Amino acid sequence: MLDSLDELRLFLAVYEEGTIRAAAQRLGLTAAGGSKKLLALEDRLGRRLFNRTTRKLSPTADAEKLQRFARQILDGVMEAERTFSEAQDVSGSLRITASATFAQGYLARVLSSFLAAYPKVVVDLHPTDQVVDVVAKGFDLAIRHGVLADSSMIAQRISDSRRVICAAPVYWDKVGVPRLPRDLTNLEGLIVGKEVNWSLSKGGSQQSIKIKRRFESSQAEVVRQMALDGHGIALLADWHVKPDLVSGRLVEALPDWNVEPNVGVYAVYPSRENMAPPVRAFIEHFKEWATIHPIEAEVK
Repeated sequence: MLDSLDELRLFLAVYEEGTIRAAAQRLGLTAAGGSKKLLALEDRLGRRLFNRTTRKLSPTADAEKLQRFARQILDGVMEAERTFSEAQDVSGSLRITASATFAQGYLARVLSSFLAAYPKVVVDLHPTDQVVDVVAKGFDLAIRHGVLADSSMIAQRISDSRRVICAAPVYWDKVGVPRLPRDLTNLEGLIVGKEVNWSLSKGGSQQSIKIKRRFESSQAEVVRQMALDGHGIALLADWHVKPDLVSGRLVEALPDWNVEPNVGVYAVYPSRENMAPPVRAFIEHFKEWATIHPIEAEVK
């Protein structure tokens, strides 16, 4: 890999300088060493990159194509080196609170990646299903999801997660699996918060269904447990019930319909002013991780 990068650097230098001697001098190589690297690159690619003349090298059509890719690759390497160099300089502590379910699943993988990237940061994670006062309890930030209450806190949206309507197989055996949104109206609803109006869309069709309340809790994990015990239907984040859906403990209803809105995952913190480097670094790392590793794809 490193040899390949050195060859690309030499190739670009030749492309820009016009001679192997000038390119090698720019990179601190001998002319013979530069010529050897260029020939090795041409052999591996199976392409002639330069037409040799007595005075100067002229790039071939393949060289014109390669120089664009080479610049992108080397720019990416430089950016990665810069990023990791900055990561080495970030130090301090980071206290985070998050729901127990999210912390044990997706967030644990995010934090593992963060610890590897920022070796000088010490992380203190407090999983809890209670809404914690971040400032009063001395936390740097909280990871929250769903509809956020009005607050003086700053909330950065990290990612979205779809929601699913689900119930235990024993419940579906009793009432039948609904085929249309209107079939939900007479079922027993297990409600998170006060959300009894469920909005579903499919193609150009959108329907709002009022759910009959059987059980209500502000804690999604409690609602999940009631669903597992067969007491009714629940509307929960995909990441929260994905293991249950995979195992068959819960079964999704109306999978072709989208439940709106999606659940937002947020980093919540007191202020943007004087933000500690570990906090800023973690938020950016979390956002990048969520882009590459979508929540639904990661939770098993």
